[in-house]
Amino acid sequence: MKKLLTYGAGAILACACLQASAQEKKLASLTKEDFIADFRLAVDILKKQHPNPYKFIDSATFSRRVDSLMDRMAKEPDVLASLQYSPIYLVRDVHTSLRLSNDNSRELYSTLRFFPYPVIIERGRIYVNIKGATIPFGAEIISINNKSAKEILQSLSTSAYSDGFIPTGMDRLYSDFQVTFSLLTPHQATYPVTWVASGSKETKKTMLAASGPTEAFHANRQAVFPFNLLQRAYYIYNDYDDSTKTGRLTVNTFGIGEQEAYKEFSEFFREVKKRNYQQVIIDVRSNGGGNPAISALLYSFMAEAPFRNVYNYRTRNIEVAYPEYTVAENGRRLSDEDIQGQKNFFYQRFDKDSSGFYVGNARLKDGLLENFPPDKDAFHGKVYVLTGGGTVSAATYFASLVQKNKRGVIIGKETGSGEAATTAAWFLRYLLPRTKCVLTVPLSELYFFNATKDPGRGIMPDKEVPMDKFMGYVQADKDPEISYTMELINAAK
Repeated sequence: MKKLLTYGAGAILACACLQASAQEKKLASLTKEDFIADFRLAVDILKKQHPNPYKFIDSATFSRRVDSLMDRMAKEPDVLASLQYSPIYLVRDVHTSLRLSNDNSRELYSTLRFFPYPVIIERGRIYVNIKGATIPFGAEIISINNKSAKEILQSLSTSAYSDGFIPTGMDRLYSDFQVTFSLLTPHQATYPVTWVASGSKETKKTMLAASGPTEAFHANRQAVFPFNLLQRAYYIYNDYDDSTKTGRLTVNTFGIGEQEAYKEFSEFFREVKKRNYQQVIIDVRSNGGGNPAISALLYSFMAEAPFRNVYNYRTRNIEVAYPEYTVAENGRRLSDEDIQGQKNFFYQRFDKDSSGFYVGNARLKDGLLENFPPDKDAFHGKVYVLTGGGTVSAATYFASLVQKNKRGVIIGKETGSGEAATTAAWFLRYLLPRTKCVLTVPLSELYFFNATKDPGRGIMPDKEVPMDKFMGYVQADKDPEISYTMELINAAK
Protein backbone atom coordinates (compact mmCIF):
# COMPACT_ATOMS: atom_id res chain seq x y z
CA MET A 1 0.00 0.00 0.00
CA LYS A 2 1.52 3.28 -1.12
CA LYS A 3 1.14 6.18 1.24
CA LEU A 4 -0.58 9.36 0.16
CA LEU A 5 1.07 12.75 0.38
CA THR A 6 -0.23 14.92 3.21
CA TYR A 7 -1.89 18.16 2.23
CA GLY A 8 -1.43 21.75 3.30
CA ALA A 9 -3.48 23.91 5.58
CA GLY A 10 -6.46 24.71 3.43
CA ALA A 11 -8.14 24.96 0.07
CA ILE A 12 -7.21 28.59 -0.48
CA LEU A 13 -3.77 28.06 1.01
CA ALA A 14 -3.06 24.82 -0.82
CA CYS A 15 0.33 25.13 -2.43
CA ALA A 16 0.48 24.33 -6.11
CA CYS A 17 3.77 22.43 -5.84
CA LEU A 18 5.49 25.24 -7.67
CA GLN A 19 8.58 27.09 -6.61
CA ALA A 20 8.23 30.86 -6.96
CA SER A 21 10.99 32.95 -8.45
CA ALA A 22 13.52 34.72 -6.28
CA GLN A 23 11.96 38.06 -7.35
CA GLU A 24 8.53 37.17 -6.01
CA LYS A 25 6.86 39.99 -4.11
CA LYS A 26 5.98 39.10 -0.56
CA LEU A 27 2.29 38.86 0.29
CA ALA A 28 2.52 41.89 2.57
CA SER A 29 3.68 44.05 -0.34
CA LEU A 30 0.97 42.89 -2.76
CA THR A 31 -1.97 45.19 -3.31
CA LYS A 32 -5.59 44.65 -4.26
CA GLU A 33 -4.68 46.07 -7.64
CA ASP A 34 -2.11 43.28 -8.08
CA PHE A 35 -4.71 40.63 -7.36
CA ILE A 36 -7.40 42.29 -9.47
CA ALA A 37 -5.03 42.46 -12.44
CA ASP A 38 -4.04 38.79 -12.09
CA PHE A 39 -7.62 37.65 -11.47
CA ARG A 40 -8.68 39.40 -14.68
CA LEU A 41 -5.79 37.76 -16.52
CA ALA A 42 -6.93 34.39 -15.13
CA VAL A 43 -10.40 35.06 -16.52
CA ASP A 44 -8.95 35.90 -19.96
CA ILE A 45 -6.95 32.66 -19.90
CA LEU A 46 -10.05 30.67 -18.98
CA LYS A 47 -12.05 32.24 -21.80
CA LYS A 48 -9.41 31.10 -24.31
CA GLN A 49 -8.06 27.90 -22.73
CA HIS A 50 -10.84 26.21 -20.81
CA PRO A 51 -12.49 23.45 -22.89
CA ASN A 52 -16.03 24.81 -22.30
CA PRO A 53 -16.16 27.90 -20.04
CA TYR A 54 -19.77 28.78 -20.91
CA LYS A 55 -21.35 25.38 -20.36
CA PHE A 56 -23.17 26.48 -17.19
CA ILE A 57 -23.14 30.26 -17.61
CA ASP A 58 -23.51 32.49 -20.67
CA SER A 59 -20.69 34.83 -21.65
CA ALA A 60 -22.56 38.04 -20.81
CA THR A 61 -23.49 36.87 -17.32
CA PHE A 62 -19.96 35.59 -16.81
CA SER A 63 -18.43 38.98 -17.66
CA ARG A 64 -20.97 40.86 -15.56
CA ARG A 65 -20.31 38.70 -12.50
CA VAL A 66 -16.54 39.02 -12.91
CA ASP A 67 -16.93 42.81 -12.95
CA SER A 68 -19.11 42.65 -9.84
CA LEU A 69 -16.56 40.53 -7.99
CA MET A 70 -13.71 42.85 -8.91
CA ASP A 71 -15.73 45.91 -7.82
CA ARG A 72 -16.46 44.30 -4.45
CA MET A 73 -12.82 43.28 -4.14
CA ALA A 74 -11.66 46.86 -4.76
CA LYS A 75 -13.89 48.09 -1.92
CA GLU A 76 -12.50 45.66 0.67
CA PRO A 77 -10.41 47.49 3.28
CA ASP A 78 -8.06 44.52 3.66
CA VAL A 79 -6.12 42.86 0.85
CA LEU A 80 -6.40 39.48 2.58
CA ALA A 81 -10.18 39.72 2.80
CA SER A 82 -10.24 40.54 -0.92
CA LEU A 83 -8.93 37.05 -1.73
CA GLN A 84 -12.45 35.67 -1.28
CA TYR A 85 -13.47 37.26 -4.60
CA SER A 86 -11.62 34.88 -6.89
CA PRO A 87 -13.78 34.50 -10.03
CA ILE A 88 -12.65 30.96 -10.86
CA TYR A 89 -15.75 29.31 -9.44
CA LEU A 90 -17.91 30.97 -12.10
CA VAL A 91 -17.02 28.30 -14.67
CA ARG A 92 -18.43 25.67 -12.28
CA ASP A 93 -15.61 23.22 -12.89
CA VAL A 94 -14.23 21.26 -9.95
CA HIS A 95 -10.89 20.75 -11.72
CA THR A 96 -10.12 24.44 -12.31
CA SER A 97 -8.22 26.09 -9.46
CA LEU A 98 -6.35 29.25 -8.50
CA ARG A 99 -3.77 28.99 -5.72
CA LEU A 100 -1.30 31.21 -3.94
CA SER A 101 2.36 30.38 -4.37
CA ASN A 102 4.07 28.29 -1.69
CA ASP A 103 5.75 31.25 -0.01
CA ASN A 104 2.68 33.47 -0.06
CA SER A 105 0.38 30.75 1.24
CA ARG A 106 2.76 30.18 4.15
CA GLU A 107 2.87 33.92 4.83
CA LEU A 108 -0.92 34.14 4.67
CA TYR A 109 -1.29 31.34 7.19
CA SER A 110 1.13 33.04 9.58
CA THR A 111 -0.77 36.34 9.27
CA LEU A 112 -4.37 35.26 9.86
CA ARG A 113 -6.29 35.25 13.10
CA PHE A 114 -8.41 32.12 13.04
CA PHE A 115 -11.80 30.94 14.15
CA PRO A 116 -10.60 28.57 16.90
CA TYR A 117 -12.56 25.36 16.18
CA PRO A 118 -12.67 22.87 13.33
CA VAL A 119 -16.23 22.09 12.33
CA ILE A 120 -18.43 19.54 10.58
CA ILE A 121 -20.65 20.94 7.84
CA GLU A 122 -23.53 18.66 6.98
CA ARG A 123 -26.54 19.56 4.85
CA GLY A 124 -26.48 23.25 5.64
CA ARG A 125 -25.71 22.89 9.33
CA ILE A 126 -22.48 23.52 11.26
CA TYR A 127 -21.27 21.47 14.24
CA VAL A 128 -18.27 21.76 16.57
CA ASN A 129 -15.68 19.12 15.63
CA ILE A 130 -13.32 19.06 18.61
CA LYS A 131 -13.55 17.66 22.13
CA GLY A 132 -12.56 19.42 25.35
CA ALA A 133 -13.30 22.94 24.10
CA THR A 134 -15.50 25.61 25.67
CA ILE A 135 -18.33 24.67 23.31
CA PRO A 136 -18.90 20.90 23.50
CA PHE A 137 -18.23 18.50 20.65
CA GLY A 138 -21.24 18.02 18.40
CA ALA A 139 -22.93 21.25 19.46
CA GLU A 140 -24.70 22.95 16.57
CA ILE A 141 -23.45 26.43 15.73
CA ILE A 142 -26.44 28.67 15.06
CA SER A 143 -24.53 31.85 14.28
CA ILE A 144 -21.07 33.43 14.26
CA ASN A 145 -20.57 37.20 14.16
CA ASN A 146 -24.39 37.48 14.24
CA LYS A 147 -24.57 35.71 10.87
CA SER A 148 -26.67 32.57 10.63
CA ALA A 149 -25.21 29.25 9.54
CA LYS A 150 -27.03 29.66 6.23
CA GLU A 151 -25.44 33.07 5.65
CA ILE A 152 -22.01 31.76 6.62
CA LEU A 153 -22.19 28.84 4.20
CA GLN A 154 -23.44 31.12 1.45
CA SER A 155 -20.39 33.36 1.98
CA LEU A 156 -18.13 30.30 1.61
CA SER A 157 -19.86 28.87 -1.45
CA THR A 158 -17.33 30.34 -3.88
CA SER A 159 -14.65 28.19 -2.25
CA ALA A 160 -16.79 25.04 -2.30
CA TYR A 161 -17.79 24.84 -5.95
CA SER A 162 -18.25 21.54 -7.76
CA ASP A 163 -19.13 20.67 -11.35
CA GLY A 164 -22.25 22.38 -12.63
CA PHE A 165 -25.01 22.67 -10.04
CA ILE A 166 -23.81 20.02 -7.59
CA PRO A 167 -24.26 21.25 -3.98
CA THR A 168 -21.95 18.85 -2.13
CA GLY A 169 -18.67 20.81 -2.44
CA MET A 170 -18.75 21.53 1.29
CA ASP A 171 -17.68 17.89 1.78
CA ARG A 172 -14.26 18.96 0.51
CA LEU A 173 -14.24 22.35 2.24
CA TYR A 174 -15.38 21.79 5.81
CA SER A 175 -11.99 20.57 7.03
CA ASP A 176 -10.59 23.96 5.89
CA PHE A 177 -13.32 26.01 7.58
CA GLN A 178 -10.88 27.70 9.95
CA VAL A 179 -8.97 29.10 6.98
CA THR A 180 -11.77 29.93 4.56
CA PHE A 181 -14.06 31.49 7.16
CA SER A 182 -11.25 33.46 8.79
CA LEU A 183 -10.36 35.03 5.45
CA LEU A 184 -13.67 36.91 5.55
CA THR A 185 -12.34 38.95 8.51
CA PRO A 186 -8.61 38.16 8.65
CA HIS A 187 -7.68 40.11 11.78
CA GLN A 188 -10.72 39.57 13.99
CA ALA A 189 -9.82 39.25 17.68
CA THR A 190 -12.97 37.57 19.01
CA TYR A 191 -15.90 35.59 17.60
CA PRO A 192 -19.38 35.83 19.18
CA VAL A 193 -21.04 32.41 18.74
CA THR A 194 -24.56 31.18 19.46
CA TRP A 195 -24.96 27.44 19.77
CA VAL A 196 -27.14 24.57 20.96
CA ALA A 197 -25.70 21.51 22.69
CA SER A 198 -26.60 18.08 21.37
CA GLY A 199 -29.90 16.91 22.84
CA SER A 200 -30.76 20.39 24.16
CA LYS A 201 -33.09 23.13 22.95
CA GLU A 202 -31.42 25.93 24.90
CA THR A 203 -29.52 28.47 22.81
CA LYS A 204 -26.34 29.68 24.44
CA LYS A 205 -23.91 32.48 23.61
CA THR A 206 -20.14 32.35 23.96
CA MET A 207 -17.40 34.81 23.00
CA LEU A 208 -14.44 32.89 21.58
CA ALA A 209 -10.97 34.36 21.30
CA ALA A 210 -9.40 34.06 17.86
CA SER A 211 -6.48 31.65 17.55
CA GLY A 212 -3.00 32.24 16.22
CA PRO A 213 -1.68 29.96 13.46
CA THR A 214 0.01 27.47 15.80
CA GLU A 215 -3.10 27.01 17.94
CA ALA A 216 -5.39 26.85 14.90
CA PHE A 217 -3.25 24.24 13.18
CA HIS A 218 -3.14 22.17 16.37
CA ALA A 219 -6.92 22.40 16.78
CA ASN A 220 -7.42 21.28 13.18
CA ARG A 221 -5.34 18.19 13.88
CA GLN A 222 -7.52 17.45 16.92
CA ALA A 223 -10.70 17.30 14.84
CA VAL A 224 -12.72 14.20 15.69
CA PHE A 225 -14.43 13.69 12.35
CA PRO A 226 -13.75 12.04 9.90
CA PHE A 227 -12.93 8.80 11.66
CA ASN A 228 -11.34 6.93 8.74
CA LEU A 229 -8.02 8.79 8.81
CA LEU A 230 -6.02 5.55 8.54
CA GLN A 231 -7.93 4.48 5.43
CA ARG A 232 -7.51 7.95 3.92
CA ALA A 233 -3.75 7.90 4.51
CA TYR A 234 -3.15 5.40 1.70
CA TYR A 235 -3.95 5.20 -1.98
CA ILE A 236 -5.80 1.93 -1.34
CA TYR A 237 -6.58 0.30 1.99
CA ASN A 238 -8.19 -3.06 2.80
CA ASP A 239 -10.30 -3.92 5.84
CA TYR A 240 -11.77 -7.33 6.66
CA ASP A 241 -14.54 -8.04 9.19
CA ASP A 242 -14.95 -11.76 9.79
CA SER A 243 -17.83 -11.25 12.23
CA THR A 244 -20.08 -9.82 9.51
CA LYS A 245 -18.30 -11.39 6.52
CA THR A 246 -17.78 -7.93 5.03
CA GLY A 247 -14.77 -6.65 3.14
CA ARG A 248 -14.11 -2.93 2.88
CA LEU A 249 -11.94 -1.44 0.16
CA THR A 250 -11.08 2.25 0.48
CA VAL A 251 -9.86 3.67 -2.84
CA ASN A 252 -8.65 7.27 -2.54
CA THR A 253 -7.36 7.70 -6.08
CA PHE A 254 -7.57 6.19 -9.53
CA GLY A 255 -4.40 8.06 -10.48
CA ILE A 256 -2.22 4.96 -10.23
CA GLY A 257 -0.72 2.55 -12.75
CA GLU A 258 -2.57 -0.49 -14.00
CA GLN A 259 -0.10 -3.00 -12.53
CA GLU A 260 -0.24 -1.49 -9.05
CA ALA A 261 -4.02 -1.12 -9.19
CA TYR A 262 -4.54 -4.69 -10.38
CA LYS A 263 -2.30 -6.01 -7.61
CA GLU A 264 -4.28 -4.16 -4.91
CA PHE A 265 -7.73 -5.01 -6.31
CA SER A 266 -6.85 -8.63 -6.97
CA GLU A 267 -5.40 -9.20 -3.51
CA PHE A 268 -8.52 -7.74 -1.88
CA PHE A 269 -11.06 -9.74 -3.88
CA ARG A 270 -9.07 -12.97 -3.62
CA GLU A 271 -8.99 -12.54 0.14
CA VAL A 272 -12.73 -11.81 0.17
CA LYS A 273 -13.33 -15.02 -1.79
CA LYS A 274 -11.00 -16.99 0.47
CA ARG A 275 -12.90 -15.84 3.56
CA ASN A 276 -16.25 -16.56 1.89
CA TYR A 277 -17.51 -13.02 2.47
CA GLN A 278 -21.03 -12.12 1.38
CA GLN A 279 -20.68 -8.39 0.78
CA VAL A 280 -18.11 -5.69 0.12
CA ILE A 281 -18.12 -1.95 0.76
CA ILE A 282 -16.19 0.19 -1.71
CA ASP A 283 -15.41 3.61 -0.22
CA VAL A 284 -14.66 6.36 -2.77
CA ARG A 285 -15.83 9.33 -0.67
CA SER A 286 -12.36 10.92 -0.77
CA ASN A 287 -11.37 9.80 -4.27
CA GLY A 288 -10.30 12.77 -6.39
CA GLY A 289 -10.22 10.73 -9.60
CA GLY A 290 -7.46 9.81 -12.03
CA ASN A 291 -7.59 7.42 -14.96
CA PRO A 292 -11.11 6.18 -15.89
CA ALA A 293 -9.51 2.99 -17.23
CA ILE A 294 -8.57 2.15 -13.62
CA SER A 295 -12.19 2.82 -12.58
CA ALA A 296 -13.30 0.25 -15.16
CA LEU A 297 -10.64 -2.14 -13.91
CA LEU A 298 -12.02 -1.95 -10.38
CA TYR A 299 -15.56 -2.44 -11.62
CA SER A 300 -14.46 -5.56 -13.52
CA PHE A 301 -13.84 -7.22 -10.13
CA MET A 302 -17.57 -7.05 -9.38
CA ALA A 303 -19.10 -7.18 -12.85
CA GLU A 304 -21.56 -9.98 -13.56
CA ALA A 305 -21.09 -9.76 -17.34
CA PRO A 306 -19.06 -7.84 -19.93
CA PHE A 307 -19.91 -4.14 -19.65
CA ARG A 308 -19.68 -1.02 -21.79
CA ASN A 309 -16.66 1.12 -20.96
CA VAL A 310 -17.18 4.13 -23.21
CA TYR A 311 -15.90 7.68 -22.84
CA ASN A 312 -14.33 10.33 -25.02
CA TYR A 313 -12.74 13.76 -24.82
CA ARG A 314 -13.54 17.09 -26.43
CA THR A 315 -12.37 20.70 -26.23
CA ARG A 316 -12.95 24.06 -27.86
CA ASN A 317 -9.30 24.87 -28.40
CA ILE A 318 -6.18 22.81 -29.10
CA GLU A 319 -3.84 25.81 -28.99
CA VAL A 320 -2.00 27.07 -25.91
CA ALA A 321 -3.26 30.44 -24.71
CA TYR A 322 -0.74 32.83 -23.16
CA PRO A 323 2.25 30.47 -23.49
CA GLU A 324 4.48 33.07 -21.85
CA TYR A 325 2.88 32.28 -18.48
CA THR A 326 2.83 28.48 -18.69
CA VAL A 327 4.92 26.48 -16.23
CA ALA A 328 5.65 22.86 -15.39
CA GLU A 329 4.81 21.27 -12.03
CA ASN A 330 8.20 22.30 -10.62
CA GLY A 331 7.70 25.93 -11.68
CA ARG A 332 9.99 25.81 -14.72
CA ARG A 333 8.81 27.92 -17.61
CA LEU A 334 7.63 25.77 -20.48
CA SER A 335 9.98 26.06 -23.44
CA ASP A 336 8.95 26.60 -27.06
CA GLU A 337 9.67 22.92 -27.56
CA ASP A 338 7.35 22.00 -24.68
CA ILE A 339 4.58 24.17 -26.12
CA GLN A 340 4.99 22.72 -29.61
CA GLY A 341 4.91 19.20 -28.22
CA GLN A 342 1.62 20.03 -26.49
CA LYS A 343 0.17 21.37 -29.73
CA ASN A 344 1.34 18.35 -31.71
CA PHE A 345 -0.23 15.94 -29.24
CA PHE A 346 -3.67 17.55 -29.54
CA TYR A 347 -3.38 18.09 -33.30
CA GLN A 348 -2.77 14.38 -33.83
CA ARG A 349 -5.51 13.14 -31.48
CA PHE A 350 -8.40 15.61 -31.86
CA ASP A 351 -10.55 16.33 -34.93
CA LYS A 352 -12.88 19.30 -35.31
CA ASP A 353 -16.56 18.38 -35.63
CA SER A 354 -19.51 20.24 -37.15
CA SER A 355 -20.30 22.03 -33.86
CA GLY A 356 -16.85 23.61 -33.70
CA PHE A 357 -15.49 21.39 -30.93
CA TYR A 358 -12.42 19.20 -31.23
CA VAL A 359 -13.28 15.58 -30.40
CA GLY A 360 -10.90 12.73 -29.56
CA ASN A 361 -10.24 10.48 -32.54
CA ALA A 362 -9.30 6.80 -32.86
CA ARG A 363 -5.66 7.54 -32.09
CA LEU A 364 -6.61 9.11 -28.76
CA LYS A 365 -8.79 6.11 -27.88
CA ASP A 366 -6.20 3.55 -28.93
CA GLY A 367 -6.15 0.79 -26.32
CA LEU A 368 -9.53 1.71 -24.81
CA LEU A 369 -11.35 -1.54 -24.01
CA GLU A 370 -14.98 -0.63 -24.73
CA ASN A 371 -16.42 -4.11 -24.12
CA PHE A 372 -14.79 -4.86 -20.78
CA PRO A 373 -15.01 -8.45 -19.43
CA PRO A 374 -15.37 -9.38 -15.75
CA ASP A 375 -12.13 -10.27 -14.01
CA LYS A 376 -11.46 -13.97 -13.38
CA ASP A 377 -11.63 -13.25 -9.64
CA ALA A 378 -14.84 -11.18 -9.90
CA PHE A 379 -16.93 -11.00 -6.73
CA HIS A 380 -20.58 -12.12 -6.95
CA GLY A 381 -21.94 -11.02 -3.58
CA LYS A 382 -23.58 -7.75 -2.58
CA VAL A 383 -21.82 -4.46 -3.32
CA TYR A 384 -22.21 -1.15 -1.48
CA VAL A 385 -20.45 2.00 -2.75
CA LEU A 386 -19.94 5.06 -0.52
CA THR A 387 -19.90 8.44 -2.30
CA GLY A 388 -19.92 12.14 -1.44
CA GLY A 389 -18.80 15.56 -2.60
CA GLY A 390 -15.20 14.33 -2.54
CA THR A 391 -16.03 11.67 -5.14
CA VAL A 392 -14.70 13.33 -8.28
CA SER A 393 -13.92 12.59 -11.92
CA ALA A 394 -12.90 8.95 -12.48
CA ALA A 395 -14.38 8.09 -9.07
CA THR A 396 -17.74 9.39 -10.26
CA TYR A 397 -17.32 7.24 -13.37
CA PHE A 398 -16.79 4.18 -11.16
CA ALA A 399 -19.98 4.95 -9.21
CA SER A 400 -21.77 5.41 -12.52
CA LEU A 401 -20.65 1.97 -13.73
CA VAL A 402 -22.04 0.42 -10.56
CA GLN A 403 -25.33 2.29 -10.79
CA LYS A 404 -25.94 1.91 -14.53
CA ASN A 405 -25.24 -1.80 -14.39
CA LYS A 406 -27.43 -2.17 -11.26
CA ARG A 407 -24.58 -3.94 -9.52
CA GLY A 408 -24.73 -2.30 -6.11
CA VAL A 409 -26.24 0.25 -3.75
CA ILE A 410 -24.83 3.79 -3.74
CA ILE A 411 -24.86 5.24 -0.21
CA GLY A 412 -23.89 8.76 0.84
CA LYS A 413 -24.34 11.98 -1.11
CA GLU A 414 -24.23 13.30 -4.65
CA THR A 415 -20.79 13.00 -6.23
CA GLY A 416 -18.71 16.16 -6.62
CA SER A 417 -18.39 15.88 -10.40
CA GLY A 418 -20.83 15.19 -13.20
CA GLU A 419 -22.45 11.91 -14.12
CA ALA A 420 -22.52 12.80 -17.83
CA ALA A 421 -19.27 14.73 -18.08
CA THR A 422 -16.46 16.46 -16.25
CA THR A 423 -13.11 17.99 -17.17
CA ALA A 424 -9.96 15.93 -16.93
CA ALA A 425 -6.96 14.32 -18.57
CA TRP A 426 -4.48 17.11 -19.34
CA PHE A 427 -3.77 20.31 -17.42
CA LEU A 428 -1.85 23.53 -18.01
CA ARG A 429 -0.47 25.64 -15.18
CA TYR A 430 -0.12 29.38 -15.47
CA LEU A 431 2.08 31.45 -13.15
CA LEU A 432 0.37 34.84 -12.97
CA PRO A 433 2.93 37.65 -13.22
CA ARG A 434 2.07 40.09 -10.43
CA THR A 435 1.03 37.83 -7.55
CA LYS A 436 2.65 34.54 -8.61
CA CYS A 437 -0.67 32.82 -8.06
CA VAL A 438 -0.98 29.54 -9.97
CA LEU A 439 -3.96 28.94 -12.25
CA THR A 440 -4.57 25.29 -13.19
CA VAL A 441 -6.78 24.71 -16.23
CA PRO A 442 -7.98 21.33 -17.57
CA LEU A 443 -7.60 21.09 -21.33
CA SER A 444 -10.43 18.72 -22.16
CA GLU A 445 -13.93 17.68 -21.21
CA LEU A 446 -14.48 14.00 -20.55
CA TYR A 447 -17.86 12.64 -21.67
CA PHE A 448 -19.10 9.27 -20.39
CA PHE A 449 -21.28 6.72 -22.22
CA ASN A 450 -21.51 8.79 -25.43
CA ALA A 451 -23.33 11.59 -23.59
CA THR A 452 -24.04 14.67 -25.69
CA LYS A 453 -25.42 16.94 -22.96
CA ASP A 454 -24.31 17.70 -19.43
CA PRO A 455 -27.13 18.61 -17.00
CA GLY A 456 -24.54 19.52 -14.37
CA ARG A 457 -25.46 16.97 -11.74
CA GLY A 458 -23.55 14.04 -10.27
CA ILE A 459 -24.41 10.48 -9.35
CA MET A 460 -27.31 10.58 -6.90
CA PRO A 461 -27.14 8.05 -4.05
CA ASP A 462 -29.71 5.32 -3.68
CA LYS A 463 -29.70 5.94 0.07
CA GLU A 464 -28.54 8.84 2.23
CA VAL A 465 -27.85 8.63 5.95
CA PRO A 466 -30.80 10.35 7.72
CA MET A 467 -29.68 13.55 9.40
CA ASP A 468 -30.62 12.46 12.92
CA LYS A 469 -28.73 9.22 12.45
CA PHE A 470 -25.72 11.04 10.99
CA MET A 471 -25.07 13.13 14.10
CA GLY A 472 -25.95 10.20 16.34
CA TYR A 473 -23.18 8.17 14.74
CA VAL A 474 -20.75 11.07 15.01
CA GLN A 475 -21.53 11.56 18.71
CA ALA A 476 -20.85 7.85 19.21
CA ASP A 477 -17.49 8.13 17.40
CA LYS A 478 -18.73 6.05 14.47
CA ASP A 479 -18.37 6.62 10.74
CA PRO A 480 -21.91 7.56 9.60
CA GLU A 481 -21.90 5.99 6.12
CA ILE A 482 -20.10 2.84 7.24
CA SER A 483 -22.37 2.41 10.25
CA TYR A 484 -25.53 3.03 8.23
CA THR A 485 -24.38 0.55 5.58
CA MET A 486 -23.76 -2.08 8.22
CA GLU A 487 -27.26 -1.47 9.62
CA LEU A 488 -28.66 -2.12 6.14
CA ILE A 489 -26.57 -5.27 5.81
CA ASN A 490 -27.67 -6.59 9.19
CA ALA A 491 -31.32 -5.73 8.52
CA ALA A 492 -31.17 -7.63 5.23
CA LYS A 493 -30.06 -10.74 7.09
